[in-house]
Amino acid sequence: MRLNYDTFTGRRSAFVCVAACLILLSWVAFAVFSRQLAELLAPVLPGQTRLTAGLLLIQNGLVVVSILIAGLLTERKYTMKEKFGLTFEKGYSMQFLLPIFILAMVVTFGAQIGLNALLKHVGHEPKEQSMVEFFRTLKPLAFVGFSMITVIVAPIAEELAFRHIFYRFVRVFLYKKEAAVVISLVFALIHVPIAKPVEGAPFPWEIFVIPVVPLFILALFLQREYEHSHSIIPSVLMHAGFNLISVILLALQVYCGVGD
Repeated sequence: MRLNYDTFTGRRSAFVCVAACLILLSWVAFAVFSRQLAELLAPVLPGQTRLTAGLLLIQNGLVVVSILIAGLLTERKYTMKEKFGLTFEKGYSMQFLLPIFILAMVVTFGAQIGLNALLKHVGHEPKEQSMVEFFRTLKPLAFVGFSMITVIVAPIAEELAFRHIFYRFVRVFLYKKEAAVVISLVFALIHVPIAKPVEGAPFPWEIFVIPVVPLFILALFLQREYEHSHSIIPSVLMHAGFNLISVILLALQVYCGVGD
């Protein structure tokens, strides 16, 4: 372990520290007041799907607003483009982004298929994932709305938070590979749905293992691309592409029965 100060980390950058604190505070506040917020929005957004979409937009919006506030309050020597990760490292080219994206998709989805096959081989029949179960409850219009949030809003907010802010914050204390592993693991774990364990029920592998391992692998690819470019643009495009493919596969499974 060592201290490694660069342009946007540690004592040389108040921006990253302030942004990280504001994002964490916004997440804590959202978690604490989520029930009250849901009750407040219920008359405005009738229906559980609209309410859930509204809450997701607010949660992702809090991340972007937190970084915007941190950018306005700190270090005027850096432009807003630099603070929002919209400038590229000199010498970086996006011509290799497509091959890397294809490789990331093959490895990520391959890991998911392999885990499913392994669990079936050892006698564990994977249940339907909670995301698939949720999308089955949506009407086509609501499905489109959630898909737009998943493909457009979530990648921007998550890449800003994890790749651009928290990764640089952790890089103060850890080497690149160590920081990448830590942030990628946290990124994967926050996508695990929180549910109360059922007494006597088998371990829910389809919740805690099948989603986490592929997302961890994907996050490592996203982290690599961010490290090379020092910009969130490549990782956002890759993240959005992954989510788009996932949504298409969900649509085929939910509406066409493919993969049932």
